Amino acid sequence: MATQTILSENQAYWAGRASGYSMINRAELSSRQRYVWRSALDKRVRAHFPRNPEELRILETGTGPGFFAAILAESGYCVTAVDLTPRMLDEAKKNAGQLTEKIRFLEMDAENLSFPDRYFDVVVSRNLTWNLLHPQDAYREWG
Repeated sequence: MATQTILSENQAYWAGRASGYSMINRAELSSRQRYVWRSALDKRVRAHFPRNPEELRILETGTGPGFFAAILAESGYCVTAVDLTPRMLDEAKKNAGQLTEKIRFLEMDAENLSFPDRYFDVVVSRNLTWNLLHPQDAYREWG
């Protein structure tokens, strides 16, 4: 019961912050940072998986306003973006713009994903773990 209360409080907090946090991410997506992150992520992924991006399944946990989801989809990867907060997912879709069609957005708890084991080739996350009740469980879940 305590876990559900914390999840509900977390979801309510981020629902209230969705618009403002999304504005920060939109500014970052409109800046040079987009290309710096895109290059860094692409280089890192390709170093471990030298296949075509379309063949790789990438999960962004705690997508929030969709920063990584957008730039990974822009690079051609097959991206799934999950977040606990529906309002954040709405912001992520807005921020992805035309890339929205290339990203699967799902409402889900990052500590309890409903995907089969080893479904994704790569898991990325940004600014999430400080929000989790049991981050170590999340890391195990993503592994």
